Amino acid sequence: MGLLHWLDHWLASLERALVVLLLTALLGLGLLQVIERNVLASGLFWADELLQHLVLWLGFLGASLATREHRHLSIDVLSHFLPTRWQLWLGLLVNTVALVLCMLLVQAAWGLVRSEYTAGTMLTFGIPAWLAQSIIPLGFGSITLRFALRLAETLARLVQPESGV
Repeated sequence: MGLLHWLDHWLASLERALVVLLLTALLGLGLLQVIERNVLASGLFWADELLQHLVLWLGFLGASLATREHRHLSIDVLSHFLPTRWQLWLGLLVNTVALVLCMLLVQAAWGLVRSEYTAGTMLTFGIPAWLAQSIIPLGFGSITLRFALRLAETLARLVQPESGV
């Protein structure tokens, strides 16, 4: 499990750096586009497409970081009423279902990226569409890793001897 923790930590550092970089680019380009349109009555023809893809990347990076920090969307009303031991079993079920669903989403996203690669769709400046959309399987992949780590931690807590729980 040490390797998973190291990978999770390394991935989080990379994601945070990318979020800062992409958010700065998003804000700067958005401001430039507003100034171009309102002051100069023109605009950058490629900016809207780039801004859309920056938002896509930021969304997936943010979702991955939120999953790491246990701040993703969750319905945990049962956990407030169950004893600690049952909460662990509920966590096992929830993390297993989330892991399986994320794995299915990685597979579907990979199919999308592969079809864009095969189609040869190009964005502005000759950037392949599959490259811009690659964050979808990568993002779901990193979320899958986080749920796998959480599942392993829950399993470890279930098999350890009772310690006043």
